[in-house]
Amino acid sequence: MAKKSVRLYTVRDDVMLDGADRFNAQYTSDKADFEGFNIVMFPLTFGATFEAQIDAARACLRDMVVLDEQAEETAELGTKMKECCDYFQAMKPVIESVFPNKPAIWNQFGFNDYEKARKSQGKMIQFMEMLFEVSDKYKVELIAGGFTQVKIDKIETLAGELRQEQIDQEVAKKERPVKTQERIKLMNIVWATMQTINKASKAVYQGNYAKLAEYELPSNSQGGTVPFTGTVDPSQVVNIIEMEFTEDTELRIKNTGTYSLLFGLAPDIASHTDTLKVDPGITMTVTANVLGDINNKFLNVFNPAEVQGSYEVLVMI
Repeated sequence: MAKKSVRLYTVRDDVMLDGADRFNAQYTSDKADFEGFNIVMFPLTFGATFEAQIDAARACLRDMVVLDEQAEETAELGTKMKECCDYFQAMKPVIESVFPNKPAIWNQFGFNDYEKARKSQGKMIQFMEMLFEVSDKYKVELIAGGFTQVKIDKIETLAGELRQEQIDQEVAKKERPVKTQERIKLMNIVWATMQTINKASKAVYQGNYAKLAEYELPSNSQGGTVPFTGTVDPSQVVNIIEMEFTEDTELRIKNTGTYSLLFGLAPDIASHTDTLKVDPGITMTVTANVLGDINNKFLNVFNPAEVQGSYEVLVMI
């Protein structure tokens, strides 16, 4: 099984790339100094190669579009599920009118299966396919009762559309990890080049603090050396970190307050999933998958107590 790529930096991808643009512009101005320092480390093509790395990473950053498409597919699937449910509910009075006091026939139309079907995409697809077959079987009676052939055909159409929406969602889900891994690898290449420039700058501009400042890495990106600290008021949610998590992302979480806090990965900055409880004074080192769905980019903390809490979180790289 292939090992997953892990981000080698803790700032957001766009922040890292903005920093890379800054590094590249600064290096272009100072390339003679770096080439003079070590032409092997910094050949004449170094700047062009660095720029190509940034361009490739930024192009792959469009993976965010894939995430949006996945969210859109999920929403569209939910909408289609509701449409199927509504269509069946609208059919029920017609079926009961055409076949009065005949529960055995009603159950052929799925009256006894609907509650389970409406909770599952796969079962709802089967339910709608069954509903069409039974409706086609009794189409003479249904049409005589005012349920037209067009309406019967609509059942088959809805079943097909629901199946396609489910396929689209599964494709989007499978596509995302592949694109995410590709993006992380390209981003790490850029980051490694930035580190090379940063380390060399300390020798090239030794004692020149103004120049050294120009080659500082983006904040909070020193490989897990800067913890995120803060407070959280009673019954409040605080977003601690926004980043791409993997199952291998390791975090050290410490409750520096006097009451228990609840941590978890959430879909936005205002939600709390309360996946991990950390008692006061306790430090826990966990991987991101322990905190919830790693597709969520927001690590949030919720304070259920009646007094202010505080925390310290370190991303271990």
